[in-house]
Amino acid sequence: MRTKSLGASLLGVAYLLVLVWTGLGLLMMPGLVGEEWPGWSSTMVLVVVVVLPSAAMLLTISPQTGRVARWIAVVAVGALFGKVLWSLYDVGAVVLLALLPVLVIAAVAVLLLRFSWPGATSREVADLKLPLLPLPVGRTAVVRNVVRAPAGVAFEVRWLEWHGVLCRRRRLAVFVAPSLPAALPPLEVRPGSGMLRSDLSLESAEFNRSFDVLGEDSRYLMAVLHPRTMQALLDARPFTLTVAGTALVISDDTELTADVLANGFAALDSLEVPRHVFDQWGTHPPQPQPGVRFTGARFNPSVAAAFLRLLSLSCALLALTLAGCLAAAAAEEPFGPARSVPTLLITIAFLAIMAAGCALGSRPRGPARQVYGSALA
Repeated sequence: MRTKSLGASLLGVAYLLVLVWTGLGLLMMPGLVGEEWPGWSSTMVLVVVVVLPSAAMLLTISPQTGRVARWIAVVAVGALFGKVLWSLYDVGAVVLLALLPVLVIAAVAVLLLRFSWPGATSREVADLKLPLLPLPVGRTAVVRNVVRAPAGVAFEVRWLEWHGVLCRRRRLAVFVAPSLPAALPPLEVRPGSGMLRSDLSLESAEFNRSFDVLGEDSRYLMAVLHPRTMQALLDARPFTLTVAGTALVISDDTELTADVLANGFAALDSLEVPRHVFDQWGTHPPQPQPGVRFTGARFNPSVAAAFLRLLSLSCALLALTLAGCLAAAAAEEPFGPARSVPTLLITIAFLAIMAAGCALGSRPRGPARQVYGSALA
């Protein structure tokens, strides 16, 4: 326990040192290319004091810090754009080329925050009492548009899926049947090529061509996927069926529209697990808990992963800014960088490789970890 705590503390210190290193690199960038642009230092101080800490908070991406950092980042980027416009008025258009990478990254960040961030969690979630749902949903998930029906409960899940320092918005329409009377082993039936489990042959050739079936026990899979269930899934395509514990869920990577709602409830109502499946493979079920919880989190929340994400962002920002400054200096006369051009180009390439390597290193390895993520945060 002490070793782990010491390692986390050292990574926390390294996290701060990367921020300092990035800030110093941005401040000294004109000197590397032999230029002195008025207003550069004050602009970079704004980046270091406000933008970089906001980015560091966003890379930790927890529901609490994420919402605060989102608004801080929007204000910071707005101030940055205002400062750059003032610098353009004082210095001229050449500084725009040097600041272009910073502006592009800031603009992309604002667009991601504006159009990708999940909305607020629906108030109806607190009234739900559902089993742990076997869905690979990120840890910043929010639940919207809760609809109850005799067949079960439907809602839409929104979250951000991170790939290194980049993220994209995910939406999932989810339909949950009432809790099963006994806990069952994991089973997943997803639309696909039908070749992922070639050793499992069911009665329907069309079903075998249309779905990939995942599970450990072929006898259990065939018992659950009886002809009526197979036909219901064929009619409900492209829904995915997932069973684990006391949860029976169908889902689709889309928003919860009226058509999806009608098709989903029709499919959920037609699914039935035979009684003998519970007698043979069922175990004592846990009690459902209030709220909506998910077993999977395809986001690495560790301190080491957060450090790699920050280092990737830092290296990418320095590489792009150095390239922009070099291009701006080359556009002016005389051109006399403090370092040789080949050395600067090698530095840019090294930083770019570091950024790509750290981004790849921060990805979760293997299947999603079994982490309890709550949509009530």
